[in-house]
Order: sequence, then structure tokens, then C-alpha cells
Amino acid sequence: MIRIHSPCQYTINILSLVIGLILLFITCQISAEDISIEKINLKPRPSINALRVEIPPVIDGSLDEAVWENASVGGDFIQFEPIDNIAMSERTEFRILYDNKAIYIGIWAFDSEPEKILARTMSRDNFPDEDDYIFIAIDTFFDRRNGYSFAVNPNGIRYDALITNNSFAGSSWDTIWRCKSSISEKGWFSEIAIPFDSISFAPNQSTWGFNISRTIRRKNEKGRWHNEGRHLRTSSMATAGEIRGLNNLVNVSKWEFLPYIKGKLNYDHDNSRSSTSGDFGGDISYKLAPNLNASLSANTDFAETEVDTRQLNFTRFSLMYPEKRDFFLKDSGIFQFGPGSRSTPLPSTPFFSRRIGLTADGDPTPINLATKVTGRVGKYNIGIIGAMLDEQEDLKAQNTYITRVSRNILDQSTIGIINTVGDPNSNDDSYMIGTDFNYRNTKFLNGKTLRASLYSMANFDEETDWNYAHGGSIYYPNDIIYTGVSYYEIDEDFKPKLGFTRRTGVRRYGSAFSISPRTENIKWLRRYSFAYFNHLYTSLENEIETQKHSFYIPRLDFESGLQMAFEIEREFDKPDQDFEVSGGGVVPSGEYWITDYNLDIDFPDSGLINGGLGYVFGDWYHGKKQTAYTRIGYDPAKWLNTSLSYTYNNFELPNNEFDAQIASLNARINFTPDMGWSHLFQYDNVSESLGYNTRFFWEFQPGKKFYAVLRQNYGDENHLWDLRRSEFSIKLASTFRF
Repeated sequence: MIRIHSPCQYTINILSLVIGLILLFITCQISAEDISIEKINLKPRPSINALRVEIPPVIDGSLDEAVWENASVGGDFIQFEPIDNIAMSERTEFRILYDNKAIYIGIWAFDSEPEKILARTMSRDNFPDEDDYIFIAIDTFFDRRNGYSFAVNPNGIRYDALITNNSFAGSSWDTIWRCKSSISEKGWFSEIAIPFDSISFAPNQSTWGFNISRTIRRKNEKGRWHNEGRHLRTSSMATAGEIRGLNNLVNVSKWEFLPYIKGKLNYDHDNSRSSTSGDFGGDISYKLAPNLNASLSANTDFAETEVDTRQLNFTRFSLMYPEKRDFFLKDSGIFQFGPGSRSTPLPSTPFFSRRIGLTADGDPTPINLATKVTGRVGKYNIGIIGAMLDEQEDLKAQNTYITRVSRNILDQSTIGIINTVGDPNSNDDSYMIGTDFNYRNTKFLNGKTLRASLYSMANFDEETDWNYAHGGSIYYPNDIIYTGVSYYEIDEDFKPKLGFTRRTGVRRYGSAFSISPRTENIKWLRRYSFAYFNHLYTSLENEIETQKHSFYIPRLDFESGLQMAFEIEREFDKPDQDFEVSGGGVVPSGEYWITDYNLDIDFPDSGLINGGLGYVFGDWYHGKKQTAYTRIGYDPAKWLNTSLSYTYNNFELPNNEFDAQIASLNARINFTPDMGWSHLFQYDNVSESLGYNTRFFWEFQPGKKFYAVLRQNYGDENHLWDLRRSEFSIKLASTFRF
């Protein structure tokens, strides 16, 4: 019989282990490090002077105008993969120009083997991770925290995203800018124009933070202009270089108007009924200050939004589907609360914008009017959303509000509050208020990173009165050693009505430790990792409900780009009532120890076929479970990108055996970087249905977009290929600035 220790004893043991390992590593690091703290702190930031021009360059990817020859040259990229702090194997140069309307960036990515340059996608807003690419980060307010990121490849695709407090804040931001690239016998070259209308900046600030990196995919080699350690990302504006000489800048436009018109046809094939509709609306925004925007959205529409990816649930807790609507995604990083890290996600998100305008089942509901104020004023980050929801069935028309304010403190840290008011799925009153402190330091122990967070939330609704949640974490997320601990506690009835809560009435203790040595003397192996991750859930009365221990022994990163990992998981779970999973299986209440084994293989990104596959086998509550999965990408040409994913789950229970399958096929035809036609097929044998979504997108002029979207659902318990419902919509949207 296995004895389960008390949570207090368990936590003390884990904390002691992690703290001891940290101290051991610190001792070794101090004794072995070649570079002193003083040298790191004195490491100069590179700078480049921007050249003002009267006649801007033609954005064609040629870089043959004389104005480029007159500009200062930036270069000398420093490698951080596979070897840190040596020169890249291929030369890279860049130059920067500007005029009254835009900033222009020219890139010379020289290559001694141009025939091996990888450029296999032209998909707008898809990060070109499987190609050669250039990544750019710009801190326009020179606050060493926030900024914009852009990525381009040899085909001239455009990817843009926001940087919030030195971290990637999601690719939801989409703005107007231009890029053209070309390939020659000398390498590949790119020409970029970013209008000042498209970004916010301080007009009296002549210096911007700036960093740029290059990836040579066939070599799995990465380098950047300013490198203060491979554990830091290029989007870390705290460690960026500088653009100087940006004098007499002005924001050209204060108003932005984005109207749309749409038409929709719905057809119910079961009943042979059809309906048509048309509508119009749009967004309008005004710059209240250089970095503060007020927006209003009338008759908010999401016709062009992509469908959700299907998921199967084999747990007793609900699943979370991501937000995909542009109005709520734009500037969403301002509303980030808590750690904001994938490794330490919050158990309860205080604000989840998907609650607004969608029912609990994911069906759209009318939003008559939505307003938003987002931006930064001095050291304060401000986000306010108000939405007027139309009445529906038994629900009255109502308003919902979200307010988020945080203040920059220390070098890279913040402290803030968040408040939500309203419940889109009830007529009752509901309020939530929270506060958080997030600490980040990239100069810890010879230039390493230390990250910590504390947060607390309180929620009120008429049925359950006040309920609370709070927690904290501290992590050392670095290249060789990654370690940390976390804790949170959440009341039984803590369920913010504008947030998402997966599990309530628990305390959670977690810790992580991994060591990933580099193997620079082994040509075929880049690094190997050994890791241990765990978490423990108890009830609020300190009775253990769940615990999981994950061992990676080992994870291997090969020089070719192939990755392989073997994981052993040991889990304890004690459901207090029976629950049903996807596929029809039922798990009786009781106590279960579960052990499973996972082999996962990721193919090299540089290969014609990318993706990976894996196999998991072992215990599953009162039976056995096997899972085989694959995700395959195949890009035969830059105008065609395809991917296939398939997961097969087999359950062997004492009185039942069943399987659950889910598959998707995605194909995108790229006519140009600004015109694409995507197709998505999704199937699962649980719902016994097939979904098809096709979406044609054309940005025929910068800021002017056309969408045509067809969605179809097939199948029932008898016939998979019977067409049940169809929805066809077209939408035309444009951007006007003045």
C-alpha cells in the first residue's frame, strides 16, 4: 500500500529540494563562470543611426536605390544557436531610413549557398519558423519594456505581434505595413516600410530600442545583432540595442475608421430551409495621446473568424477554447493578469473575453456596441472595455465592463489591479476585483533571469456572495537550469463570470526542475535534458485529490533539428463522483494510481515533411489506455501548405472497450502573401460528424480586405457524408486614416 504524505510535508520536501538545487547551481555557476558581473553590466549596447530621406525607397526587395548606400550599416550578428557568442556563419547587414510618413528597414541576408535557402510559405500572419527568416523587435517609446515585433521570410510574408513587458503578447495585433523580398546568387534580401500611422511612439523621443535576429533554417542556426545570452529572446526589449537620430517625428493620423459590410446565407439541409441577411458596422478609434487609443465598435461582427479546433475531453474538468475575434484580441496584452507565462498559467483567468458575445456553448450573441480604451500613459498601462449586450431569450439587455490598470516599477516589474462587472449569461449582479505583482530581473547571477509573481482575486455574485483566490510563483527560467515553485488556493465557488475557471475548491502546489547541458563537443547532438515536474492538488481541508509526477529521461535535441523525448508519468486522482469522458466511457468515483509512458518525436523544421508523432500507453483509472498521435506538415511549394493531424485513443475498461478518434486536414493555397484560400476538415468519431471550413482572404490594398467564408457540417449517427447545415458569408472591410 502506498502512503500519501500530508500536503505540508510534501511541500516542504519539494521546496527544500528545489532551493537546494538552485543553491548548488549558483555555487557551480559562480565558480565556473568566465565573465564577471561587472563585465556583463558594462557590455555596450550597439546603436545605429537612422538616415532621414526626402524620397523614400521603392519597396520591391531590390535594395538598389542610392539612399540605401548612404545609410549607416548594422551587422556583425552574434550566434546564440547552436553556439553562444560567436559570429554567425553567414553575413547579415541592415540599414534604416525614415521620412515624415514611415520608417524603412533594408536587410541583406547574404548566403554562400543561396540554392539551399528555405522559403516554403507565403501565408500572411503565420510565423515562418520552418523557413529562413528575419525577426525584428522595436521599442518605440524607449521604455525598455514594450514594443512591436515583425517577421519576414524570403517570400516577403508579413507577421506582426506585440511585446508586453519584454514578453511575447500574442500575434493578435495586425497592422498595415509593407514588405517585399527577393533571392539572388548572393543570398536573400528584404525591404520593409512601417508607416508611423501604424505604430504608437513618443514624438519627442529620437532614440528607439531595437534588435534584429536571423534564422538559417537548414543549419538550425540563429543569431542576432545584440546578444546578452541565449536564454533571452530577441523580444526582450530590456536587452535591446538602439536606433538613434529619429528626429522631428510626428504621428500623421489621429483617427482610424474601419467600416465593413457583409452578407450571409444559411441553409438547413435537413428541413430544406434557407435564410439570408445583410449588415454593416465598424470600428472607429482616436489617439487620445501618443500611446493611448479610444475605440468604439458598432454592430460588432465576427464573420471572418476561423472556427475552433475540435478537442476531446478525457478529464472531469471543462476545456478552454481560445479567443479569435480581432476586436478583443487587439491590445489584449494590456489585460494580462498574473504571471503571463505558459509554464505557470493561472488556475482561474479573471478576464476571458470569449465570455462576451458568445454563450457558454459558444454560439454568437449580439453585441450592440463595444468600447475600449487601451494604451500607456507614463508608467501606467491602461485597459478599459465596455460592451452593450442585446437581450436574448430569458436574459435582459445588459452592460459588461472590464478595467485593468498596472504600473511599471523597478526595471522590468509591474504592479496592478483588475476589475470586471457583469455576467453575460445571467441577470444577476456579479463583480470581480484582483491585484497582482509581477517581478522580472534579467541581471540576476551573471545576467540570468529570475521571475516571480503574487496575485489575489475576490469575486461576488448574488448566489454565493464573496469568494477568493490567490497564489504566487518564483522561477529561474534559464538555458541550462530551469527551476521554480508555485502555489495557489481557490475557493469552491470562485467563478468570475467574465473569466474562466477550470477547477475550484483546491490548493495546488507545484515545482519544476530541468537541466539541459549543451554538447558542443558532440557533433550530432546539440543538447540533452533531464527534467522533473510535479503538482499536487488538495481540498481546502488539506485532503489530497490529485498529484502528478512527470520525469523526462531524457529529452534529446539533435543537430539535425530532430527532437526526441521519453516521459514517465505517475499520477494519483480521487474523483468524488462518477464522470463521463468523450467516447462514452464512465469513470467510477474512487482512488486511482495511474502510470503511463510517452515517446514523442519531433521532425526537423528544415525537412520537407515536418511535425511529429508519439505513442502513449499505460494505466487509465480502472483500465488501460493507449494513444497514438501524429501531426504532419507537408509544404511541396511556397503556394501550397498542408498539415494533417490524427489522434487515436483506445480504452480498455473492465466492462467496456471503446476508441475515440479525432482528425483534421488543413490546406492553404497561397496566391500571394496577401491572398490565400484555406481549407479545414475536422472529424471525430464521438460526435460522428465532419466539419468543413473554407476561407478566402484577399488584402487587395494595404488595409482593404475581402473575405469569403463557407462553413458546412456533415454527418449523424447513421451517415457521415450527409450534409446538414451550410453557412456562406462574404465581408468587405477597409481602413481609413485621417
